[in-house]
Amino acid sequence: MIATRYRAKMTPYEVSKRNLLSRSPKRITITIPHSTFEAIVQRSNEEGRSLSNLAAFILEQGIQKQ
Repeated sequence: MIATRYRAKMTPYEVSKRNLLSRSPKRITITIPHSTFEAIVQRSNEEGRSLSNLAAFILEQGIQKQ
């Protein structure tokens, strides 16, 4: 006989928490030309934001324009 796990019903709080965790920000790694890197570093310094924050913003803006 194959053993099966018993899963108790999740509370509404646990369901909500699980949904939030699945929608949490995700990390990626990309390779970009050196000139693009220099431009994004300069822009991030000018705007006073982190490099990763600016990169995420630019990606989101590009997706929204589609």
